[in-house]
Amino acid sequence: MPAGATALALGTALMLPSGSAIAATPPPTPPPAAHTSTAPSSATVTLVTGDVVHLGTGAAPTVTVDRAPGATGAVHVRQDGGDTYVIPDEAQSLLAAGTLDRRLFDVSALVAMGYDDAHSAGVPLIATWTKAARAARSLPVAPAGARTVRTLPSIGGAALSADKKHARAFWDDLDPAAARGATAARSARTLDAANGIARLWLDARASAALQDSVPQINAPQAWAEGYDGTGEKVAVLDTGVDDTHPDLQGKVAEEQSFVPGETVADGHGHGTHVASTIAGSGAASGGLEKGVAPGARLLVGKVLSNEGSGQDSWIIAGMEWAKAQGADVVSMSLGNPLPDDGTDPMAQAVNSLSADGGPLFVIAAGNSYGAGTIGAPGSARSALTVAAVDSADQRADFSSMGPLSGSYGLKPDLSAPGVDITAAKPGGGYQTMSGTSMATPHIAGAAAILKERHPDWTADRLKDALMSSSKVLPDYTPFEQGTGRVDVLAAVDSTVQATGSVDTAVFRWPTAGAAPVTRTVTYRNSGAAPVTLKLSTGSASAAYTLSADTVTVPAGGSTDVTLTLDPATVPADTTFSGQVTATDAASGAVVAHTGFGLEKEKELYNYTIKLLGRDGKPTAGTVVMAEEGNPQSWPVQVDGQATLRLEPGTYMAYAEIDVPGDTPDSLGLALVADPETVLGKDTTVTLDAGKAHRISASVPQRTQVRQLNWDLARTFSNGQLVRDVAMLPLTYDALYAAPTKKVTDGTFDFLTRWRLGEPTIALTDQGQALDTLTPAGSPIGNGTSVLATAYAGQGAAADYAGLDVRGKAVVVDRGDAVPPAERAANAKAAGAALLVVVNDAPGRLLDYYAGDDGSDAPLPVVTMRHDAGTRLAAEARTGTRIQVAQRTYTRYVYDLADEHDGTIPDRSLAYTPDPKKDLARVDAVYNGDRARSGGGYRYDIPAWGAPGVGFAERESYPSTRTEYVSRMKGAGYWYEDHSVYDAAYENQLLEERGSQDTFLPGHTYSTSWFGGIVRPRLGTGYWGPTRSSYNDIQFNISPWTDGGAGHSGAMPADEYDGNTTFAAYQGDTLVKKGVGRAGGLWDQPAQTLPYRLVIDSARDAAQWKTSIRTHTEWNFVSGPVTGDALVPVKLLQLDYAVATDTATDVPAGQWTTIGLSSATQEWLDGVTKASSATLSVSYDDGATWQPVTLTSQGKGSWSARIRTPHTPGGAVSLKATASDGHGGSVSQQVIRAFGLK
Repeated sequence: MPAGATALALGTALMLPSGSAIAATPPPTPPPAAHTSTAPSSATVTLVTGDVVHLGTGAAPTVTVDRAPGATGAVHVRQDGGDTYVIPDEAQSLLAAGTLDRRLFDVSALVAMGYDDAHSAGVPLIATWTKAARAARSLPVAPAGARTVRTLPSIGGAALSADKKHARAFWDDLDPAAARGATAARSARTLDAANGIARLWLDARASAALQDSVPQINAPQAWAEGYDGTGEKVAVLDTGVDDTHPDLQGKVAEEQSFVPGETVADGHGHGTHVASTIAGSGAASGGLEKGVAPGARLLVGKVLSNEGSGQDSWIIAGMEWAKAQGADVVSMSLGNPLPDDGTDPMAQAVNSLSADGGPLFVIAAGNSYGAGTIGAPGSARSALTVAAVDSADQRADFSSMGPLSGSYGLKPDLSAPGVDITAAKPGGGYQTMSGTSMATPHIAGAAAILKERHPDWTADRLKDALMSSSKVLPDYTPFEQGTGRVDVLAAVDSTVQATGSVDTAVFRWPTAGAAPVTRTVTYRNSGAAPVTLKLSTGSASAAYTLSADTVTVPAGGSTDVTLTLDPATVPADTTFSGQVTATDAASGAVVAHTGFGLEKEKELYNYTIKLLGRDGKPTAGTVVMAEEGNPQSWPVQVDGQATLRLEPGTYMAYAEIDVPGDTPDSLGLALVADPETVLGKDTTVTLDAGKAHRISASVPQRTQVRQLNWDLARTFSNGQLVRDVAMLPLTYDALYAAPTKKVTDGTFDFLTRWRLGEPTIALTDQGQALDTLTPAGSPIGNGTSVLATAYAGQGAAADYAGLDVRGKAVVVDRGDAVPPAERAANAKAAGAALLVVVNDAPGRLLDYYAGDDGSDAPLPVVTMRHDAGTRLAAEARTGTRIQVAQRTYTRYVYDLADEHDGTIPDRSLAYTPDPKKDLARVDAVYNGDRARSGGGYRYDIPAWGAPGVGFAERESYPSTRTEYVSRMKGAGYWYEDHSVYDAAYENQLLEERGSQDTFLPGHTYSTSWFGGIVRPRLGTGYWGPTRSSYNDIQFNISPWTDGGAGHSGAMPADEYDGNTTFAAYQGDTLVKKGVGRAGGLWDQPAQTLPYRLVIDSARDAAQWKTSIRTHTEWNFVSGPVTGDALVPVKLLQLDYAVATDTATDVPAGQWTTIGLSSATQEWLDGVTKASSATLSVSYDDGATWQPVTLTSQGKGSWSARIRTPHTPGGAVSLKATASDGHGGSVSQQVIRAFGLK
């Protein structure tokens, strides 16, 4: 069923630094964004596995997961590096094997990239093929549920789109083991080779990462010598171009868009800026803003949308097109902000297309500020990767630096001006931008000029010449800024070229006895006379030596020199980069230089993992590793034992492994964890399920487990949180956890969360309660009956021959020969009233009985474990009678949380709370003026933080329910969210969000949902209103809040269709009006002034009996704020207290008390209570009003008594006002606030 939603963000990065797209200088720490809403977004994301994730906002973020049809394994909600990952069991071993891209499960990033369900109907993928598939005559066919968007020959793969409606079919075709149950899904495996897919990636989004800058690189001097790029083709892969701009008219030779639904026209501005930096004529500025190579011709490939981002496959297709069009140089001011080792598909494409006479790819390094932050495609070995400097040749602080993550590759290659670069903007004129995006086209233009000078040179030769002739920046190493800042004139005039850079010498631990490595530096002389060069590494260290200090390079020839890099003389954990400098012996001038690097790893130690089952024998499973200081955890597949080589540090390891339960037909799941190992020597960590204790919960009433999670959280001493919430499948009838030692640094916590409720279908045999499970797709009735039983083999049609099962409970054995849908159809056709299916394997049976269209099975279905089911089957042969109790909606629930701080204890983990002493009781009322369907859940938010994890359960309104709740420890709390849906559970009609609730054991509480009086009111479930240091005032009013304490409500389906409108005034001047509940007033005067906010809301009177129309006005005073934080704006609220029934009615013709109170938001410091108030009532929907007398009940609180009209069926409308006497006031009309019966 649908559920509420939250989220965060990330994606692939236009190569612009943080801050405004046209910011002059990117701030190191960006201030709060001006003119952007602070509203968090709710979102729904369908994963490649077919699971549907709902991210919810409110007083606490929540994550709910609807498992894909037929899926039976657990789902893990992990928090890593600030992002939220949702990883089903069936993906774990594939992630560990490296065949699956982890980003496919990063729901924070998927939302940020626009891959949530509201914005994308498919899951965009890149598949790389197996060697066999590449060698085949025909290309592989896309797996079921997917289509091939385009082939990508440069990487031996294709871009695919998996239809989200058929994502599970795609996954089952890709990974057939996932369809064979939870145990098979956990096994070590790779993708099904039959599909020809070796690895599956997310088709992620990359983003777009001159008057003074062109002379800075000495381009005009090259023009003076007759070289301006004439005859050369430069491809610009970006956001397109405005080819009508005066600077670009006649410059574009070919163009093509790879962005679906968009032409090449630049709707962003980034591409036009880049194109004019390369080849702009400067016509609109009288020649002042001329590009680096104004004679070059442009091939424009639009690979980024008008929003500034594009899928990796669009970019790869653009690269392939550029080469096919004969590009000499390809300029790419774009990239992914995630650090890469050079193996990303975009990097693979660059290397492939550069080979065999391909073009030179000039690519931005990125704007991620720190060391080791260069992403793809700039991570490609063949790319000329560009860093940025300012006008004084100082490093731009935003410019990404090397070495490459993991591989230690020597990047960036070269620098160019990238700060405050002025170039063309769409529509005419110019704009100023900063970023490595701006630096990149300077070097692309330089490469075009050099290609004109040397038309026979290959891409490698051009790259070497540009790098070796650059201006050395002595304050920076090659890992920081490459070999220097590009110098076009030097590149054109130089007759000596050297290798631009050599591969980093990487010495992996253990390095004792490691042999030196050599690198070859080649010097070429294109002049007419030999040249003698003096060579130097610039270092006195014996680690870096040359085979010769002086070489003579013959005219028209080349000479090689060997650079030896010896790890023996440098300590462990050395990261060094430098340059071999070549000086002309005759002139004393530096004529060439070559970058080199050395990486000597930190000491590494053996971290050996032993994984043991309950029987003490080695077993297989996926172990999750986490390291203090590393924001990402990672999976390791362990078959009994595995040894990792790790740096010294503090580590955590944990795993969930399938184990036998306590009986032959029982299936267990054991958590084994080592929360802290300080690695300073070779160490063995044993994860032993044999020491695990049984986890269970028991309460006095008969219940079934409706939801079950365990929550493991490790906070390291540096504040880094690693959290894994496992939503456990009910296939496991036994859970275990092994004891852990107490951590010495940071914290470790473990929590088990149960939602218990009345069984949906409960069977009792001769007074003995049977353990049953109601599978997905089974209809559920209401009431109790006694049914005779019959046994029908495996439930095939032939098994019913000669049997009379009409009106009986038919018992069948599960078997692969009869699919679930057929099994149910056969039972229904024979006239059975109930189908009981006995499992043929250990554990509970979770077969899927819903139809392909999601419809219910034709009769109720329950499943039983093997042993008890076999006994019932034997009895069914004699027609024994059983009691069957069905209940669609439970009358009681237990929300239980068993928390363990610091350690998992070495004792029984049975949780047996006494409802009267250990639990709080909540008497919950769910109101409704008619029978409605709904859904909701109470999420546990432990002390280590949100999100809360679970899924909304079906509810019926009106109804009452008794709820028993555990106390959350420390700063933990509970958060509820309930929604009214239409009958088909397709549209969310009304959502009410709760606040942060704490419950004391032994206490009784009352709560009410969807009760009167529904009206606009602020709550913690929605953000705002706020004021920023930019003097922006933003508001977000929840217009349909019920009378429950701390609630806030909205109607998501129709909030922005005109049923809710706002108007905002400064004094009597209208500043803004609009549709919906949220808006903003930008750039308000920096003075303390009065404001007025008006909200009008209406809803369909045919659907809703009460609160069909409201009108609310707030007056408040607001002034400037200091600092970066958003400051809440206080508004007076109106709260009403009327004793209505569950249909929101009071008796007609009787005295009714109305309570009225008013104060500013109760969760903010310094609550202000109203000093005066008025109240009027109407019995004709607001046509006329009658004032009533209020009696003070203390400051900010009043009451009134009214005698209602004698005629049932009418309604009472309310009009109230309140004031604090200091400029703050509120007035509100609620038409049909409550009804009369």
